Amino acid sequence: MTQHHLTKSNFKLGCDCPFKLRYYKAKYPSTLQDNEMLEFFAEGGFMVEAIAHAVMLQRNPAATFEETFTHGRYSARVDGWETDGKHATLTEIKAKSVESGDPAQFFGTNGEILGNWREYLLDITFQVMVARAANPGLQITPKLCMVNKTKPSNLEAIYANIDLLDDDADRSKPRAVFTGDAKALAADHFLEFIDCTAVVDLLMNEVVESAAMLLEFMDGKRPDITPALTANPCKKCEFRGAHLAPNGFHECWGETPPSGAHVIDLPHGIRGKELGAAVAAMLDRRDYELANIPDAVIEGGKSYGPPRRHHVQTLRTNKPVQEPELVEKLQALEYPLHFIDFEASRIPVPYLPGMKPYEQVAFQFSCHTLTSPDATELQHSQWLNLRDVYPNEEFIRELRNAIGERGTVLVWSHYEKSTLRGVRRQLRERGLLDASLAAWFQGVVGPLAGPDEKEKDMPDGPRLVDMLELSKRFFCHPKMGGSHSIKKVLDAVWSEASELWSHPWFRQYYRAGEDGQPIDPYQSLVRAETTDLLAETSEDEGDGGGVTNGVGAMRAYQDLIYGTRRGDDAHREQLAIDLYRYCGLDTAAMVMIWKYWLTPRS
Repeated sequence: MTQHHLTKSNFKLGCDCPFKLRYYKAKYPSTLQDNEMLEFFAEGGFMVEAIAHAVMLQRNPAATFEETFTHGRYSARVDGWETDGKHATLTEIKAKSVESGDPAQFFGTNGEILGNWREYLLDITFQVMVARAANPGLQITPKLCMVNKTKPSNLEAIYANIDLLDDDADRSKPRAVFTGDAKALAADHFLEFIDCTAVVDLLMNEVVESAAMLLEFMDGKRPDITPALTANPCKKCEFRGAHLAPNGFHECWGETPPSGAHVIDLPHGIRGKELGAAVAAMLDRRDYELANIPDAVIEGGKSYGPPRRHHVQTLRTNKPVQEPELVEKLQALEYPLHFIDFEASRIPVPYLPGMKPYEQVAFQFSCHTLTSPDATELQHSQWLNLRDVYPNEEFIRELRNAIGERGTVLVWSHYEKSTLRGVRRQLRERGLLDASLAAWFQGVVGPLAGPDEKEKDMPDGPRLVDMLELSKRFFCHPKMGGSHSIKKVLDAVWSEASELWSHPWFRQYYRAGEDGQPIDPYQSLVRAETTDLLAETSEDEGDGGGVTNGVGAMRAYQDLIYGTRRGDDAHREQLAIDLYRYCGLDTAAMVMIWKYWLTPRS
């Protein structure tokens, strides 16, 4: 019988769900195999790692990285390791933002560890457990290295001085190195090294017991542990997916409805005592059909009720739902109509001197405009930053020129609103927010928050309309599977809106598949030939590449401005074309959906 070993990543997975660990060890396919790299790049983990290494080496040239300790059937590879006689410092590096180095932030007012910190703290506690066992007599101080988002940096070109390395094929994630002035970086960095000794001591017994339990489970000695079969964490299980075989989710649950039709997929989650009891009763009798949920428990108020009710109705009837009020809302909008979409980057490493970690850089927008209800021309304006400069001031100037001072500004989700509010805050801090610009901002995204107010609680500007909220309140289509993402909604309406396929505004996006059915317009963005970078960013499993998602847009922009081929004009031109096409389709998609909603149907 094969003896399983437990690594720190195994331990983290097993703490989430022991059956996930079983499927991982058995090499079951998972959805993380498609997007783990994208998430890693998006969170900027490799950048923080490179900066932390440079800072630690300046402090202690003998510091080592990726040291692996083994004891019995446990092993842990630690991010940073520094020894001094009988004392050692173990450092775990994470691209998580903090506002201070105070370990008190790990705890709530009741003295318990906060839920959003448990994963990180269990992780480092497991590492300390293994390192202590492998180094008896050594006093180990555990530290979490994280990014202080309140600390600006005055260094030039930090991001441009981080190079990816591919010299270790055994690593599942890329390695990076800081190639700039390490001494200057160590004197002006934005990291916090937080002493976790007290919390590790608090968690150690729990970790020792959990690790032993997971080994027993993998050895088949814990038949008492059975699948929990609950909405959390099963709904987002990485071993769930119709295309996965063998399928871990099905092994836990048995035969179930497809994603979106399962009772655990109820929009907005299983919240409230009455709803929770109704779902629990369905699960107990193995009735997993969301269509069978009692109507009385899914209302959930003004915001939760409609999307739940509409989705359940589409499951029962297999027909779209559109409330009459949707057309009334759209017909009441003030023209011109400006459909806008942004692309922005928020990474832990400041792009430019004076910026703080995770400060947002808005590098692109697309705007489609209809000047009147009977307009025959769909106007399009767009902007993309192509220079290594702080772009937000020019971004706002060009956006203001595009949408002017009047008309309705339509967005899909709160992303554009939060981006604009963040840019306004930056401009004010830099002394660039004059009275005229402040009034323009207020008309779009609402007033500034006062000293005792939270920005997220401030009302929207009178010009702003969120089409996502309209979709959730008044619309649902069977093909959406309960999701109101713009890609899901567009794919659903495009599949049956034949009047759009030949429309002069949209016909460039029409392509038919081998079965003669229209292909999702986002598939039209995939190119037959592409750079390796864009091939990696594409979410599509078909041929070719191109920017087809937000993470891909961010990486393409970073490559365009800071990449190793930034001097290659042809490469930069192709990246810019891909970015223009992707962002432009997002706003064209909004117009397609708007037109579909307004078109009478039998």
